Amino acid sequence: MIKFFRKIRQNLLEEGKTSKYLKYAIGEIILVVIGILIALQINNWNEERLENNREKITVQNLNTEFQENLRDLDSINTILKRTILATETIFGKFKEEGFKETDQIDSLLHHVIESPSWKPSEFVLNDLQNSGGLSKLNNTELKILLFNWSRFFKELQETMDQTEKTNINLIEYIREHGSLRNIDTQSDAFPYEPSQLQMDNALLLQNIQFENYIDDKLYVLKESEIAYSQAKILIQKILNETTVE
Repeated sequence: MIKFFRKIRQNLLEEGKTSKYLKYAIGEIILVVIGILIALQINNWNEERLENNREKITVQNLNTEFQENLRDLDSINTILKRTILATETIFGKFKEEGFKETDQIDSLLHHVIESPSWKPSEFVLNDLQNSGGLSKLNNTELKILLFNWSRFFKELQETMDQTEKTNINLIEYIREHGSLRNIDTQSDAFPYEPSQLQMDNALLLQNIQFENYIDDKLYVLKESEIAYSQAKILIQKILNETTVE
């Protein structure tokens, strides 16, 4: 093709048709420019198509990640409600006359010292943030929701850390003033007999310090309940924006 155009130019010059040669040369340049523009446009179309495919995969991965997080949250909420119920029951037993049902108190404490902590996955979201892909998402509502999630999760971690701290304090107090063994025997994973020592965990209910530890535990559990409820609402919104029909 190049040789063909060169031959035409040579013939025009040899025949002394300079004006025609110039017109032809200009036309040839225009054709080259048009060809380059078409090639660039095709390349842009391809890049846009690839970018759209990448975003589609990312959105699908986000949906999968948050679906899993929601399932985990529902499981943790079941444990949380059980722990709150047991803690509220203990909380209402302080100074109650004649409460000597040792088996019941041990069973309740077994659930009280559970520490339901939710650890949602953020692998896909973190990868999206680190790669700069979050700002490139076309769905503005999804970008806002993911930003809100990152901010909310930091606050949630503080609540979970506080829950763990209060639980450690409670266990340490029972270790010093009660019988962890009697509590552990309430678990199927601990196939041993209760302590043969004269230690009754019901006596803990006569101590103000133990009441304060139970109060702390109940307070952060209720905070967790509120936070998990907010998390579920936010996850549902993210799932709505990442569901591909």
